[in-house]
Amino acid sequence: MQSEASTNRQWVFLRNPEGAVTPDIFEWREAAIPEPAPGQVLIRNRMLSIDPANRAWMRGRTYREQVMPGDVMHGYTLGEVVASTVDDFKPGDVVEADGGWQD
Repeated sequence: MQSEASTNRQWVFLRNPEGAVTPDIFEWREAAIPEPAPGQVLIRNRMLSIDPANRAWMRGRTYREQVMPGDVMHGYTLGEVVASTVDDFKPGDVVEADGGWQD
């Protein structure tokens, strides 16, 4: 197993719930943390908003795209810039993003 510093922990959406949202509609995965490409910023999520709207995103398009099976579960986040190839963002900056249910 990789160390936490090199692993991105994720909750991946598997299928639409029938009835209550239960843990089996998600899958826990670990993936390597990518290096930011030109024009990208790498963010470590520090806070995740989990809202009733999450269920609506599983069922169809709302004010945003539908979460599809295989996607990291969508969610708004506050995070810290870890690495950046963008002049306007430096490591340590706090940003808001649609970072999803992952590190």
